[in-house]
Parts: sequence; C-alpha cells; structure tokens
Amino acid sequence: MDKLAVNINSEIGKIKGVIVHTPGAEVENMTPENAERALYSDILNLSVAIPEYNEFVGVLKTQTKVFEAVNLLQTVLENDSVRENLLEKVCEHERRSQKRYNLCNYIKTLSAPKLASKLIEGVEMQKNNLTSFLDNERFSLSPLPNFFFTRDASFSIGDQVIISKMANTVRDREAIIMETIFSHHPLFDTTAVNPVLDFDDSGRGTIEGGDVLVARDDVLIIGTGNRTTTQGIDSMIEYMKTKPGIKHILVQELPYKPESFIHLDMTFTFLDKDKCMV
Repeated sequence: MDKLAVNINSEIGKIKGVIVHTPGAEVENMTPENAERALYSDILNLSVAIPEYNEFVGVLKTQTKVFEAVNLLQTVLENDSVRENLLEKVCEHERRSQKRYNLCNYIKTLSAPKLASKLIEGVEMQKNNLTSFLDNERFSLSPLPNFFFTRDASFSIGDQVIISKMANTVRDREAIIMETIFSHHPLFDTTAVNPVLDFDDSGRGTIEGGDVLVARDDVLIIGTGNRTTTQGIDSMIEYMKTKPGIKHILVQELPYKPESFIHLDMTFTFLDKDKCMV
C-alpha cells in the first residue's frame, strides 16, 4: 500500500483516511466503581453501541480508507526495537501511577497481536499472593475505555501529527500508543511532535485533540477548559511560531460544567467553508 501523506489544513474537504477504534472488551470491563476514575459519567451499553459504530464505519468506508488502531499497533509491535521502546514507556508510566505486580514481566512475553489487545483492553491482576488478593483493584493494567475517541490522543495540523498531553493520567497510554503508530508505522508519511513536552516548563500544560479545530491552513481554534489548559495552548503557540508564514490562533473559553462542554468539538463543528454547527 502506498504511503499516506498527512496533510490536514481544514476540518472539511476530501478525506484520505480515518483511524478508528471499535469499542470492545475495554468498555465491557468498566464497572460503576472504576467508571468515575476513567472519566465516565455513565457506562456505555456495548450491545447498543456496536451496531451504531459499525454503521458509522460502514458509511466512512464508502468514502475513504478506514484503519483500525489495534491493527496498526499490532504491525508496529512486530518491530523489536519499537516494541521495546513502547513497553519501556508504558512500564515507566505504570510504575509511577499504580501497583504493577510483575505486570511488565508478563506483557513482555506476549505476541504482537496479544500485546496490542492487552494494551487497550487491560490486564487483569493475578490474585496469587496475599497482597494482590487483598487489593481492591481488578486490573494491573487499566483498560482504555475512552480509546474510541481517537481524535483526543493525537491530531493533525498540516503535515505533522501532534501528540496530546492528556488532562488525566488514566489516558496517557492512549497518547503513547498513537505516538508509536505515527512514528513507526510504514503507512504514514508524517512526523509526530509533542509541543507540551517541547515547550511547557510549568508542568501544567495539557492539550487534547477534541479542543483543536483547524479552521484554515493559517487559523486554529482552540478551546480551553476541562481538558486543555492555557499552558497547553501557550505550548501550541510556541510550536506554531516554528512554522513558516503568519498563523492565527483563536481561543474559546469553555465552562467546566456541564459535561457537554468537555471539548470544543462537542459544541462547535465545521460543516462547510462558510457553515458551522453550534
């Protein structure tokens, strides 16, 4: 298959390819107890969601190429050096965020297909000693029930892919996965960059793709609120300064409640060159 050159200069126009993730076991693994921590106000009914999602993907396939994120991840995990680098990042993150109980030793033994699935669906904790038996956690590696929002963890501006700095650490692995895919999959002709990592010195910078709209090749609209901080936008400004030509960034403040304002793209969407939906 020919390489796909990333080239996003607006929210509208002919689309060459879409990355999706069909919700699966990671959603089924949600319980009322861990839903709040995973940023869920309610648990998705998979039996209802899957037919709707399949219909959505079916419509996309009539117009463009559709790629499943888990398949892309599986391909890059076949490369030993890429696999090692990804696992190092994942294990370092889990080392900081929760008890591991030999998690990394286990996932390093998995085949590429199995590892790709487990990185998304999660790994159940083995209750094989007193400490783990008394632990209230069900998972050593938490599921990623938000992963089907594929725009959040990475987004494209021009010929580069921006890797998000997620507002909540429970979603950091999503960004790690997407960075690995865009950096190493032979399908994509692009460069993955991380403006918050490169330009934020405050430690408070976060930015998610749902808050960034490419209005034109020289105009971005960015929402700031629950998920994207002003420090994250400052990082985007510094990043855009490295690009040729004059660039404009319009910032829209979003309320922290209700949940319908979590991201800018939930309240404002481009429909055409001169039309939008609010």
